Amino acid sequence: MTDATPTRMTISKSEARASRGMVATKDIHATQAGLRMLESGGNAVDAAVAACFAVGVVEPESSGIGGGGYLVYQVGERGGVVGFPMRGPLDAKPDMYELTGEAAVGNFGWPGVVDNENLDGPRSIATPGAVAGLCEAHRLFGRLPLREVLAPAVSLARDGHSPGWENIYSWGLLSHRLFAFEELRRILMPGDRLPAGDATTPAFLRQPELADVLEAVGRDGPQAFYAGDIAHALVSGIRDNGGILSERDLAEYRPFVWENGMEFPYAGHTVRVPPFACAGTTSAMTLRLLDGFGIRSMSHNSPDALHAYICSARLAYADRFAYLADPAFVSVPWQGLVSDGYSDLRRGLIDMQRLDSAEPGDPWAFDNGAPGERLPASAPALDSGTTHLCVIDGDGNAVSLTNTLMAGFGSGFVPKGTGVVMNNGMMWFDPVPGRVNSVMPGKYPLNNMTPALVLDGNGVRMAVGATGGRRITNCVTQLISKVVDFGMGPQEAIDAPRVDCSQPATLVHRDLPADVAAELERRGHRIQVIGKGHVQGGFASFASPVAIIRDPDGALRAGVDTFHSAYAEGL
Repeated sequence: MTDATPTRMTISKSEARASRGMVATKDIHATQAGLRMLESGGNAVDAAVAACFAVGVVEPESSGIGGGGYLVYQVGERGGVVGFPMRGPLDAKPDMYELTGEAAVGNFGWPGVVDNENLDGPRSIATPGAVAGLCEAHRLFGRLPLREVLAPAVSLARDGHSPGWENIYSWGLLSHRLFAFEELRRILMPGDRLPAGDATTPAFLRQPELADVLEAVGRDGPQAFYAGDIAHALVSGIRDNGGILSERDLAEYRPFVWENGMEFPYAGHTVRVPPFACAGTTSAMTLRLLDGFGIRSMSHNSPDALHAYICSARLAYADRFAYLADPAFVSVPWQGLVSDGYSDLRRGLIDMQRLDSAEPGDPWAFDNGAPGERLPASAPALDSGTTHLCVIDGDGNAVSLTNTLMAGFGSGFVPKGTGVVMNNGMMWFDPVPGRVNSVMPGKYPLNNMTPALVLDGNGVRMAVGATGGRRITNCVTQLISKVVDFGMGPQEAIDAPRVDCSQPATLVHRDLPADVAAELERRGHRIQVIGKGHVQGGFASFASPVAIIRDPDGALRAGVDTFHSAYAEGL
């Protein structure tokens, strides 16, 4: 007689601990680049900028200087956000994409576009902001010379690095894009082979053209990227292949600097996220609703706690798709959406015994502004390339930074001679004209990034963020709750089962007790258990986070995604 009980294996990473500084990124090379800055006397901003430039070299499927993002900071007494999201080209038009008539395609479920021009290739490229934003953050707060901060990235590109298992695995999954774009394949598959070595002979991937660009930025600053020979090479390569990005787009790009960013209270703490057309407002709405339920009195991942969270997140998503957009083009009730009155009103709609339909509300009644024309919602029919990193230095300065190319390898297009993998930021736009998030010239599309800092009376308590598209905001808000409400450490919080509400069904991990999932279904939730049979690991279909916690005594603890090559280390 044999025991048919299946074998269960638990995999986890140990919590990183330090006292003089901590860096947590998605790749060991990027983490070491950040640590090198701290060891050289740099601060959290120096370390974060160095790590972000470095990770763009070693994770070209996820991030790089052809993309954009947000950096949330606390440096001394100053706190805020540097925003460098991708911007629609000035030659973009509302009807620039011919629709196929398909209701939903791609990761974001927008209506189909002929030849997937909004997803792949030169016409999917938006104006990149990464170089401008990272250099601006360094100009404002960095201690070390810019050349020194970019030196690790330059070395990784010029001297080469040995891609890790996560890279090779991801590139294998994205092999269709590597074979679709000749220049991308030439750079990342020398000899038409993935650069995978073995235990005795590692394979080194060198990117000399990218090294030249990075070296120029380190020497001459962001103008080396946004004007002159590099800008001309980027634009001519894109436009010669049917794209619309112009040298004017690059020359006129400016990052945002928002003092304080968007701040809101949660459970006796202050949370800081980016404002406006990203997921910061969605995260704020989710936590503001959740804050009124007394979560701390409930058991972690109990039916009541999860029901309250899911209902809060779904109401936040409903308003997100109805209202959020670039405020230069659309009237948005920013104050009303996160106001006490509107939060109380929306929370009152939640029945703790059943899930009701989540429909958009009327936040204008709680906003000081006057509503403009109400455009139809850009609500996709359904729901991969992003990186996140966190740094806290020995002085308590902190950074939470998300940067993205959008899809895996972005647009897939690399202008010849540059080595720069370009984003497909136009994928964020609704391709149907006349909606709240439709294409317009020079418009910033609504994106999903929400890097966050959590502060208490002792300064920054937590830096946290994630990759994973629309799944990011649910991941970040749950991790904040797990740490603040339930006292978890960073690795414990990351490894604990989460839920995701970004799709019609609520995704739950298979480690969530079956009776809890059954009770959620009884209350009307459509539950889909994720885990078994998903080759991307135990948290497939969930966002991939990193987090650092600073204890009251100054000790630093970090956690990273167990099912990723993410790596945290401190001094």
